[in-house]
Amino acid sequence: MTKREQQVADLVAQGATNKEIAGRLNISRRTAEVHVDHILRKLKFASRAQIAAWVAEKS
Repeated sequence: MTKREQQVADLVAQGATNKEIAGRLNISRRTAEVHVDHILRKLKFASRAQIAAWVAEKS
């Protein structure tokens, strides 16, 4: 996972929406959506909740 994808995953785990992620990382909303999609595919997850659980488990 890239550094940016890890940042996005951390924000997803905090409950941030794609719009909020975009604002915090100064990227477009579409770019945030793409990052979330890449994370889901790389980890073979189906939901943001699974990303949040994965981040929590890692910490």
